[in-house]
Amino acid sequence: MSSDAWDGIEVVDAHAHANRALVPKLLATMAAERVSAAFLVAGGVVSPMELSHTIVTEGPGRDVDADNTELLDAIGGEPSLAAFYFANPHRAAGEPDLALLDRCAGLKFAPGVHGIGHLDPRVQSYVDAAAERGLPVYSHCIGNGALSVDQYARLARRNPEVTFVLGHAGRGNFDLDAAQEIRDTENVLFETSGGFDFVIKDAVETLGAERVVFGSEFPIQHPRVELTKLCLAVAENDLPAVLGGNIRRITSTGTFSGKGGST
Repeated sequence: MSSDAWDGIEVVDAHAHANRALVPKLLATMAAERVSAAFLVAGGVVSPMELSHTIVTEGPGRDVDADNTELLDAIGGEPSLAAFYFANPHRAAGEPDLALLDRCAGLKFAPGVHGIGHLDPRVQSYVDAAAERGLPVYSHCIGNGALSVDQYARLARRNPEVTFVLGHAGRGNFDLDAAQEIRDTENVLFETSGGFDFVIKDAVETLGAERVVFGSEFPIQHPRVELTKLCLAVAENDLPAVLGGNIRRITSTGTFSGKGGST
């Protein structure tokens, strides 16, 4: 019989990746780990090695598109899954993007893939579209320049009506600066995947549990790894909010209705 710390608590994965081939594996993993729902981003835009190199070197990025249509079709009528639209800000938001964004639960940027800074007008065009639809915005920040946490917080302050999510515990791993950089920008939440348990604990203490959300980064990280780490870092009474309540609160898919079915 399972005795995991998250037993009896609704777990919603705020950040996983998938494509048509990965959706069955994801659903099986979610069932095994008692994850009730997940927000997905299209995967496979660049190889893990390419992404690693760009993040480490703060490289120039690439003009590549994610297959948002395939992901939405793969989700189909599955009630436990919803998608974040993976934007390519090498161009401004246009009609094809907006038609797909209407089917999504949020908007995602990846500066490590595209190399476009958060304050670029093309990024703002997508944020405007998200604001019109009441959708949250997610980004993975890198470095200390145009792609940084500081610049992302500036974008959030320019758009106070939008809820932003800082992905991967800031710059990932041992980044204690990130929570400090967003502390006074209250419309930015902190997503935990990739951060050390010490960093997650610090984020809860700095920001409050209501501004921290669980994410797995599946398939690069297994949900059990991220759940175990998070539950060691977060007080028991804060787990319901961090594991699922906060991401439910900031999305329009409290029951995932209209984003792949209803629970």
